[in-house]
Amino acid sequence: MNRIRYMLRDQQGLAVVEFAIMLPVLITLFYGCIEVTRLILATQKAEKLAHTIADVTAQSTTLTIAGLDQLMEATNDIMNPFPFSEQGVVIITSMYRTQGAANATVNWRYSGGGEWGATSTFGDVGSTPTVPAGFTFDERENMIAAEVYFRWAPLISSQFFGTHTIYRQAFYKPRFGALTAAPV
Repeated sequence: MNRIRYMLRDQQGLAVVEFAIMLPVLITLFYGCIEVTRLILATQKAEKLAHTIADVTAQSTTLTIAGLDQLMEATNDIMNPFPFSEQGVVIITSMYRTQGAANATVNWRYSGGGEWGATSTFGDVGSTPTVPAGFTFDERENMIAAEVYFRWAPLISSQFFGTHTIYRQAFYKPRFGALTAAPV
């Protein structure tokens, strides 16, 4: 009986047992913090990519396919350390409302920067674009839109977080005249 009482009072090894119980919880919290941080970083980089592509495109006086291809080479650098070329795509769209027209139309579209086969949310070329609520076009107004799609996946396992599709868009007006002609 004394031996049992001695064992119940003995506190040697108690910290090791507590640590062993808490270790899975601590590892899960650590992993969760890393993955949430990576998701936030990927979202911020996709936002920056959309604005950069739309802004640089809107600064052009004329557009060529070769020029847009060269612009798309920057996508991996902007999205670094995320592998954008395999898991993302950038879609540039030009929308224009002619004088006297009730609605704008999609003039042209260019996709690049990645291999993912996402489609634009603005509609087909020649159709009235589907734009965010409250977004209006004045007569003779041209708008360049960049859409970024990125498929984010966690580092270790998608069991807890799963994969997410990050979608960001940016709108810029051309600075040096309308960019309504399709790039050649």
